Parts: sequence; C-alpha cells; structure tokens
Amino acid sequence: MNTTSGGPPSGSVRSPVTQVITASTGASIRRIRKLRVVVVDCPDPEAQNKAFTFAQDEVRIGSSPDADVPIVDPAISREHIAIRLGGGGWTLSDCGSTNGTFVGDIRLERATLFDDVLVRIGNSAIRLEPLAETVEQEISPRARFGRMLGASAAMREMFALLEKVAASDLTVLVEGETGTGKELAAEGLHEQSGRPGAFVAVNCGAIPRELIESELFGHEKGAFTGAVRERLGAFAAADRGTLLLDEVGELPLDMQAKLLRALERREVKAVGSDRPRAIDVRVVAATNRSLAREVAGGAFRQDLYYRLAVVVVRVPPLRTRLEDLRLLVDHMQDELARRRVAVGLPACPRLDETAIAMLLRYDFPGNVRELRNIVERWSVLGATTPPGDPAVGGVVNVPRETEPKAPPAAGAELSGLVALPYHEAKDAWIERFERAYAEEILRKSGGNVSRAARDAGIDRRHLQRLMTRFGIRSGDGQG
Repeated sequence: MNTTSGGPPSGSVRSPVTQVITASTGASIRRIRKLRVVVVDCPDPEAQNKAFTFAQDEVRIGSSPDADVPIVDPAISREHIAIRLGGGGWTLSDCGSTNGTFVGDIRLERATLFDDVLVRIGNSAIRLEPLAETVEQEISPRARFGRMLGASAAMREMFALLEKVAASDLTVLVEGETGTGKELAAEGLHEQSGRPGAFVAVNCGAIPRELIESELFGHEKGAFTGAVRERLGAFAAADRGTLLLDEVGELPLDMQAKLLRALERREVKAVGSDRPRAIDVRVVAATNRSLAREVAGGAFRQDLYYRLAVVVVRVPPLRTRLEDLRLLVDHMQDELARRRVAVGLPACPRLDETAIAMLLRYDFPGNVRELRNIVERWSVLGATTPPGDPAVGGVVNVPRETEPKAPPAAGAELSGLVALPYHEAKDAWIERFERAYAEEILRKSGGNVSRAARDAGIDRRHLQRLMTRFGIRSGDGQG
C-alpha cells in the first residue's frame, strides 16, 4: 500500500490519526489510529484501571450509560468530554460540563492530543493514550448511497459496507443517533437489493404496547375489540421486500420473543389465527441506543440481538463529519427551492459564508434533521438566531408578505408536488400532514399531550418528538 499523503511513517506514534491510502488493487482504504482510555481513578472500585480501546471518529466519556466510556461518578456530567479525530491528532473537547475538565491545574475547553495525558474530570482521573496500532477499512468512491449524502471518509466507509450487503438477504442493524438518517440507510439497502416487494417502515416506539403484535403480524376479524376487519401486518405487507423495524429497542420483552420466533421460522401468525403464514422478508432494524448495552442491562434479549446484528452499520453523527456540511446545505437549499417553486413561492437566497461559519461551530445534537430545520428557517428568515436556539424551536415561519393570499386547493397542492422528484414530494406531503395533525390533535385536547396521544392512538413519546421537530408547544402546565 502507498499513502496518498505525507507525514511520519505508518506505525509512528506521531503518524496521522486518520488518513486515506490507496491499496495495490486501486481501492481506497481509510486508516485510523487507535486510542486507549484508561480509568486511573474513580469512586467505583470495579472500574479502577479499566481500559477501553477505540478506532473511531469520536469517543464520548461521561456518567451516561450510553457513553463510550461510562464512569459512575456524581461529579461527572452525562456527556462530559469528547475526543474526536482531528487533522494531526485527537481533539479533546469539554461538552459544557458543570465541573470542568483539567490537565494538571489547567481547565481546558479544547485541546489537541498528541501524546499520553492524564485528564481529571469530577472525582475521577483518566489517561488518554494514543497508540501506534491502526485499523483499516475500505471506503466507497461514491459520495452518496440512495438519498444519503457525504463525501467525508466516515460516510464513505459506511457507504462501502452498505454497498457490500445491499444485494444480500443478511439482516442489518443500523445504529445511530436521532436524526442521522437511519431510515434513509434502510431505504437505500432496499433500493439496491433488487427485491421486488415493498419497503415497509414500522416505528416500534410510536405504537401503543397493546397494538404492536397486530401491527407487525396482522389480525383476524374479531380478534379483539375494535378488530372490525382482517388486517395484514407489516411482515405480510413487506413480503418479498424489506421491513424496517425502527426504534427496535423500544419493543417490550414479550414482543421481542415473538419477533425472534418470526425471524427464525420465517413465518408469522396473525392475532386470532391458528394458521402460520410463510414470509420472505429482509429485515433491517434501527436504533438510537446501544443494543449491546441494553442486552447487558437486561432490557433486550441477547438471542434477538444476535439475530438482528448479523451486520452492524453505524451512521456517524453530523458533528464528526462537518466537512460534509456545505454539501448537505446546498442539497437542502436546492430541495427547498424546488418545493417553494412548486407551490408558487419564490426561491430563497442562498446562505452566505457567515451563516456557514456559524453552522461549523455548532455540534448539532439533532444531527442532519436539525440541520435541515435550521437551513429552512434561515433560508426564509435569515441567520438572525444562533443554531439550536430553544426559543425558535426549528420552526420555519414564512413571512406574511411571501405567503399566498389563499391556501391552494388540495388538487392544486398535489399538482405542485408532482413537479418534485417522488421522494421529495413524499417527504413534503408527510411533513405537512404530521405538522397539521399534531397541531390539530393538541388543539382538540386543550394542549394535554397525554390525552392527545391517546386520542391519536400513538405513543406519548412519539407525539413529543413530533412537537419538538415542528416547534409545537403544549398548553402551560398540561400534558
């Protein structure tokens, strides 16, 4: 192999922490240096001298059980520090912790790590050790997979894996934070699989517990109160196609056992029926949790985890691939312009370099979904508020003078959407429906979130996520 960039020889402690190299076959390979994190001192005696080794874009350390290095210490914030791959070393950043991050007597906000360093957080001390060892992964020459975009090495590494498994029937577990685009990854897998059936997505966290079995496996007429007709479940609807089980970690344990049985036997049994139905379904599961940690904590079945995690794909958070930001912003503004023109509104001006610079300084806890909300808001209103301002809530408010004088008729609105590519039109239509439905169901309930969720027949947390996404507020003191 020959490196495509200069610098110290591979294996040197001072060699680049991440680089793209070219194999003798001509394929592009991403090489990442390893980082070891050792818990030198902490209040939990069982964690003393515990070591973790990583070769990834970011390592997060804190008291949260979902942290890459979880430390039980009441003086440590849930997300205390993050170590990210940088140009010549790892960048250590304090994540706005309460008690700070110290090297010696110096309190750090951000620093570049080249050599071993002892860091104190809360009542604990950790040693960060850059290693000379590396791992190598193939990266795709393409900057998109389905509707996912990204020219960064992290995204192209993920694309290469998705491209390899797309045409197979392997079950895939897609892990990633909220808003990273896990459903788009599943959708791309289906599109490139060649399977003739439908792509069906089920949000396991949005279905009331008592209806999950019916949603997945179907039910017979009269199987339970309200079952006025026979219903095909998601598995049957996705026969010969792909089924996405989104937020699979939300499934209760009893339903996990039934799901495992369906996956192993390749058949489902509708509620109220004694007749099994054979299915040919490729399953993709998605979660914003670490299912491995859920298994360790007893919240997720180990046997189901191994059945789902045949191939594990991790979608990188936006904060670790900010080099993709300009590409994403341009794409989102192009989509926004097409949608506005389709309904008779003028295209918005492009974001200037000042706005892009503001975005590059932001961490995007809501990832690409949050970026889209910010881009749409700023495109209409200008970059007058910082990204993530809770007072704004990510809502796109069209100034009065740019609104059409009367709302278009449903036929005219649909006619406008037909001018868009199918996926853009579908997303725009669904977004309008979800926003309007959430606002109306909350209005009918007087702003009571729990009552609105019951009336809508969805999980309360799903309604709350819709409210957050669209900046909808419930009545004060209600919900």
